[in-house]
Amino acid sequence: MFNSPLLLRHGAPQNTGFCYGRSDPILVATPAQTAQRIRAQLPPWRRLFCSPTPRCAELAQTLDKHAVLTPALQELNFGDWEGQRWDDIDRASLDAWAKRPLDFVMPGGESGRDLYRRVADWAETLQFERDDMIVAHAGSLRALAAVLLQRPFDDCWQWPLAYATAVRLDPARAGFVPDETA
Repeated sequence: MFNSPLLLRHGAPQNTGFCYGRSDPILVATPAQTAQRIRAQLPPWRRLFCSPTPRCAELAQTLDKHAVLTPALQELNFGDWEGQRWDDIDRASLDAWAKRPLDFVMPGGESGRDLYRRVADWAETLQFERDDMIVAHAGSLRALAAVLLQRPFDDCWQWPLAYATAVRLDPARAGFVPDETA
C-alpha cells in the first residue's frame, strides 16, 4: 500500500508576474494567518519537514515548532532571474528555457533536473509515512512526487498544485489529490 505524506505548498504571493524561486515575495496572507486558517483541516502529523525559505519555514514553524528545516526542499534557483518581472527577462532566454524546461540552466542558477536530483538525494535517505508532512514549493513538491511515485520528473513537473492546500499523492490518478483525512 502506498502511504503518501501530507504535502503543503506555501501561501500565494501578493504580486504575480515576477520570477521568484529562492527570493521571498510578499504573500496575500502571512504564514501565521495561513496556518491559523488551515490548521483545523490538517490531520495530526509525526514529523514536519520544510523548505528554509521564509514563506515555507514560517508557515511550518507556526504549525509545529519542531519543524525540520530542509535545504533540499528549496524552490528552483532562478539565479539572475530572481525577483525580476517575467516581462523584463530576455525573450531569447525564456524561449530557450521553454524548449528545454528541465535541462535549461538558469543564468547563475540551476536547472529543473538539478532541483530534482537535490530533492531525490534527500528523499531517498528517508522512509516517509502517511503521518509525515512536508511544507515546500511547487517545484520541490513536484520533484518529490516524481521520486515517491517512481515516475520520470518530466511527467510531474507541471502538475497543478494549489497554494496553501493540503494534498497527497495518488499513484492511481498520477497526481496530487486533496487530503481527506482531517
